[in-house]
Order: sequence, then C-alpha cells, then structure tokens
Amino acid sequence: MKKLMVFVLAFIITAGAAFANGSGDAAVTVSQLPRNETLYFNGLQWGAPVALSPYHANRNYGFLETHRQVVFETLFLYNPLDITKLYPQIGDSYTWNGNNVTIVLNKNVKFSDGTPLTAADVVNSYQLAKEYSTSYSGYWTYINAIRAVDDYTVVIEGNPTTINPKYIEQSLSELYISSKKYWDAKKASGELKKSATALLEFLGWDCPGTGPYKPIIQDATKVVVERDDKYWGQHPSRWGKLPAPKYLAMNIYKDNASGDAAFRAGQVDVSQQFISQVWKISQSGVPVQTYIPQAPYYLPGVIPCIVFNTTKPGLSEAVVRQAIAMSLDYNAIGQNAMSGYTAPYVPSLMLPIPQEQALIDANKLKPYQWSSDLNTARAAANKLLDDAGWVKGADGIRAKGGVKLSFKAECPAGWSDWNASLEVVSQSAKSISIDIFTYFPDLPIWQSDKDNTTFDIIMHSPGGFNIASPWSRAYFISSENISPKGTPNKVHNWGRWQNKRADEIIKALITETDKAKQKDLWTELNILYLQEMPIAGLMYRPSRFHTVYTGVWTGFPQQNDGSNIPPLICIDGYGIAALYKISAKAK
Repeated sequence: MKKLMVFVLAFIITAGAAFANGSGDAAVTVSQLPRNETLYFNGLQWGAPVALSPYHANRNYGFLETHRQVVFETLFLYNPLDITKLYPQIGDSYTWNGNNVTIVLNKNVKFSDGTPLTAADVVNSYQLAKEYSTSYSGYWTYINAIRAVDDYTVVIEGNPTTINPKYIEQSLSELYISSKKYWDAKKASGELKKSATALLEFLGWDCPGTGPYKPIIQDATKVVVERDDKYWGQHPSRWGKLPAPKYLAMNIYKDNASGDAAFRAGQVDVSQQFISQVWKISQSGVPVQTYIPQAPYYLPGVIPCIVFNTTKPGLSEAVVRQAIAMSLDYNAIGQNAMSGYTAPYVPSLMLPIPQEQALIDANKLKPYQWSSDLNTARAAANKLLDDAGWVKGADGIRAKGGVKLSFKAECPAGWSDWNASLEVVSQSAKSISIDIFTYFPDLPIWQSDKDNTTFDIIMHSPGGFNIASPWSRAYFISSENISPKGTPNKVHNWGRWQNKRADEIIKALITETDKAKQKDLWTELNILYLQEMPIAGLMYRPSRFHTVYTGVWTGFPQQNDGSNIPPLICIDGYGIAALYKISAKAK
C-alpha cells in the first residue's frame, strides 16, 4: 500500500544540503554511479529523508530507516526463517540467568569515525531511551537497569514485576546502538536539549554508525549510501568480507506506477512495492525473481485483519463477530486485494509457517473453525444469527431489540490492497443480511478513530514480525493495557475486547519454556479467539515484498536455496546477509 507523506519543501532542501555535505563527499550523483557496483531499491522512500539520527521521530521515511544493519547496527539480527533465536551482529552472544540477560560484545566493532565500540555505548543507547521519549522507550517497562560489567560485557536486568523476555530480546534486535562519545558531546554543547522530546527532534546528520555503509547523498530525488571499506565486519569473527555492492541507492518515485515502471526497465534491483500479477513480468522476458517461484511468491509475515469495536451494540455479541468472519470470501480477498500473494486463510492467530503451526494442535482447533466451502460457511453463519434472535427486517438488514446490524468499516484512503479487502468484507456481509459500508478517510482521521475507538470496524495488521512473534500478535488482543473508558488507547486492543482467561494465557506464554505446555496454551488461546472473534484475519501478507531484478546482480536468496537468508530486501535484519551473497554479472 502506498503511504502518503507530507513534507515542508524548505526544510527538505536544508536537510538535504546538510546530509550531502556531511561526509565531505557529495560529488557522486546517481547518474555517475557504476551500474554493476550499485544496488538500486524502490518502495521504501516516498520523500526526502528528514534526519539521520537513529532515534528521530520520522528519521527517513523508509530507506535509511530500513537500513537497520547498514548505517546503524543492532546487537543481534532477527531471521524469520528461524523464530527461536537471534544471530550475532555487534553482540557475539547473550545468555539468560533468571530475569537478567548477559550480552558479550564483539571486540572488533568500530564506529565509522574509527572509535571502538564498548559496553558504555550500549548502556548509553538504552539510557537514551529512558531519558528521552523515543520509539524504544517502551522497553523500559520491562527493564529495571542496564550496566557494563567490563568493556565488552553488558547485563540487562529485567524488571521482576513486569519481566518479559520476549520484548527484551526484541530490543536486542531492534534498538540501534550509537556512540556515547557523540551524544555526550551534543549534550555538552547544548545541541541536544533536555526536553523529553529533544531526541525525537534531533537531526543528527553527523551521527556515526557501525554499519558497512555511510550516507553520501540525499535530496528530494534520491538517497545514496557508500560502502565503508574500513568496515569492521570484514573481520573473520563476523562476515569475513565486505558487502558486494559499493553503493546502495534509492531513487524517490512519486508513486507506485513510476517505481514499477523503473523496476520493469531494469533501473531497480530490489523492489518492496506491491506489484500486481508479478508473474507476468517474467513471462514478458524481464529477468525478475520472487523469493518463492510460485504462488504465493512471498513469505507470509503479518495477518491483516478487521478489528471489531466490542463496545458497539451488535458487535458486542460474539455471535455477530463470528458470523461476519464466517461470511468472508477469503479467496476474493486473496485475489482482488493481494493478487494471489497469500495462501488460503485458515482461521486462527497463527501464520501458515512451520515454526508457528508447530505451536498449536491443529486437530483440536478444527471443531471451532468453519468450513472452507463458502456456501457452507455462510449457511452456518446465518443459522448462528437466527438462533441468536437477529431477525431480518423489511430493509433486508438484521436487527434485535432496536439495534440494527449496520456498521462502518474503515481504513486509510489510497491503501489500495486494504481498500479492496474492505470492499469484499462489505459484499460478503450482505450474504448474512448485515450491512457493512466502507469508509476510506485520510490517514490522520483513521489514526484518531483507531486511537479513540471511535470506529465500528477498522482494518489493521496486529503484531510485528520479530523475535517476539507470534506472542506480539496475541498481545494485540490482551486487555492488559486497555485505557479507561473515554480516554485514548495506549497500545493494542483498540476494539477493547476483554477475556480474563485469554489475558492469563497471554501472560503465561511470556515465560513458559516447556514445549508441551506452550502448545497447550497456544491451542487454548486460539480456541478462545475462534469462539470470541475480537478480530478477524483476512489474509496473509508478506512483511516485505521482496522482488528482485536479476539483470545486473545475481545470487539473491530464494526459498530452499540452503542459504537460510530471509527475503528482507537485503537490508533489514538478517536479510543483510544477502549483500554478502549476491554478485554483479560480468559486463
């Protein structure tokens, strides 16, 4: 889906000049970059970056933000092909001892300014998220303290009353580590103010990272990073060599159509855009490759869903929510909204990947899952509503006790795949005499409706795709963080569903390590979900649309190629390993 961004032109020009001149090497332009040394991207950047600081509120709107391991690095790397562990990056290892985790750092790590990384830099990076408001500050809900044991050993002490190993491990793979020396200097000079939001507003164009690339150009049309040939990661203890591309470049396209045309013309190597009927590109003779060579082409990563406002009359009844879910034409959603890039949806909280399916007893769930035959499912849904006393009125819409089953379903305007999904939801509901009409407001309105539960039905993708998955997806329906009535939602559970047993299970899964008990808990939680339907999954969507052009570079990861490299567009998480695997074709 296309995300609309708004920028102030004067600010962009000023910021662009700062970035371009920051390294003293602004002579290179996109037209001058050697094609067989440059890896081009699209689908990440829809406007010029506004900052470089790894903690800025809207640092770069995509390309550099996704460079989690390219400009700035995290302690460890997440690989969705192996959801049970993290891979070393700045950190060499981590071990748990009760509520505490000990991290041993790689002694060869250096920042781009040549300064060695030590435990003090790691401690300071976490402390910044405590001292200032950032997107990482929430981790301190689960952390009591962090301390350096020596120059290369760090201990994170979990808060004994809120301990959550899953989220602490998530911080190890998502919180950027930056230079204490740099931030101390900015504080001392007064450039970094003392206000709570100062770090979110700090541009940080000169902030050094430990990653293999350094930014050299940015303006309203492009972003370019250049390989640092002194990068520490070529040490045998890590990658053993430099990444293959000398440059990573992102031309900023005005819309999907422009980016798509550039990709088809061989001007883009890695596309993160939604491309309708991608298989037709290769059929036309253009050398294009997806991670999976046949449908669904992409690795599933999230489950876009509709969230029901359970405080709304009508939707407050589980039977109504169940009936709507049962009526849905999942095949139409998969084809119309996702161009076939989804496996057939099977009702549950789990992705159709072996690692998550192993967590449940599928046979125990079957009695609670409805038929995959649409007519059969809809007949069962109508019977549920009939038995619950919801009677069809003269206008063809069911009602009971003065409450009519007529609802508004919303998502932001311009998010084409989601808009198409809700149109199918609307049409499907007619088969069970429920009126659902679509509403596509501007993004800020949708955001406000979501935050304040001033919606009937709203579309979203619960949970992330990280080391805390699938627990973070389940946490989306926990009532632990429901705000008092009349106040904005804090996090998750925008539909305000409450189930005491579900909360108990979700909490127990945080620390349960016995695999048999884990399976029992996950199975029970999924049964509760199917009985109550606080949200209803619509499809499986990739976390990244990893589509590559192989006319210039070859060796991109594919399913079952033995590399264990995930389709994370070569620059996100463990997907960065692809930069060490690919090679340029001979001229």
